[in-house]
Amino acid sequence: MKYISPSLFYRLYRYGTGCRIAMDGFLSLPEQTAFGTDVKIRAGYRLDIPVPAENGSPRIVIGNRCDCSNFLTISAINRVELKDNVMTGPHVFITDARQVWEKEGSSVSTVVIGENSWIGAHSSILGNVKIGTGCVVGAGSVVLRDIPDYCVVAGNPAEFRRIYDPSSGDWVRVNSETEARELLDRRRKDPLLSICLTVHDQTEELRRCLESIYTQIGDDGLIEVCVLDDSAAEETEEATCYYRSQHTNFRYIRNSASASDNSLFLQAVSMARGRFVMLHNSETCLAEGSLLPFLNVLHTHMDCAFVLMEHMHIPSAPQTERLKGLSDYLKHTAAQPPVQYPFVLNRREWEQLIGSFQPGELDPWVHLHYALLKTNPHFCLCRYKLSE
Repeated sequence: MKYISPSLFYRLYRYGTGCRIAMDGFLSLPEQTAFGTDVKIRAGYRLDIPVPAENGSPRIVIGNRCDCSNFLTISAINRVELKDNVMTGPHVFITDARQVWEKEGSSVSTVVIGENSWIGAHSSILGNVKIGTGCVVGAGSVVLRDIPDYCVVAGNPAEFRRIYDPSSGDWVRVNSETEARELLDRRRKDPLLSICLTVHDQTEELRRCLESIYTQIGDDGLIEVCVLDDSAAEETEEATCYYRSQHTNFRYIRNSASASDNSLFLQAVSMARGRFVMLHNSETCLAEGSLLPFLNVLHTHMDCAFVLMEHMHIPSAPQTERLKGLSDYLKHTAAQPPVQYPFVLNRREWEQLIGSFQPGELDPWVHLHYALLKTNPHFCLCRYKLSE
């Protein structure tokens, strides 16, 4: 397959490294079309921008590592964006207008397809639509409304078929809109992961940490963020106002008086609602693009009492190893103690310890690992760059 020539890709708004865009296709306005890195678009595509943006910003944005099959058609009156790792089958049609002959649309009319989603062959996405992270659109479907994260839809118009349920770790079949909404409501109350940030007079650090999280997850249906403030700085509460107003998966608790590390730790675990709890210090940002791959680690290790993190300095896919018992734990921690943050544990295993666990004075984290191994000897070793 031949790819577009340098004379064309130099006109593009952005053309990332490693892109392979077929020559046999149509770009109506390259100057307002943006490609991330390692994007693949096969022959027969049509990327159409009927009305140029006055400010020159891109109307069609295709994220990193997207893989689009033959005869993809995108018509963007305002903006169409495919987030990272989106895959589309052949003959997919996407437009942010209800009728393809319209030349004008609402200023807020956009199509956004979330990370790691798959759009099946001969599907159409029409109008002001947001498809969430990790979704599947069945072949031949017509999507006319928003699709929440981690859902399978199909049909004309597209309806819910399956929804990922973190409490069971399964993709649950739903037979009606009512069943789907009930499961989605339950999922919001019982997410897969709670990220609990403890704050000790670290307002600016908290701002940076929250930004590093929310640029990755938005309102991801499987993640909640909890901030525990020790009341040492008045500005900390103000720093969280934006996230409380914009995101339904954000919670904030401010203690009436300065609290110790151990009391904040116990309070963080008790307030979390996720199947897994990640305790993290707000001084350190989460690594770019690290959270969604880590969700798969949790999904495949739901029977483990905790996840023992081994920090990697070079970004790569998570490398996991399923281990068992105190001997395996000591083998991997004897040379150096486990990293203190992020600390990831299974909340259901923790609930069995409530009332009996008291953090050790020398190293409460190792003490907690020992206690968890008594109730459940299985744990996961994860070599991964989760934080900076």
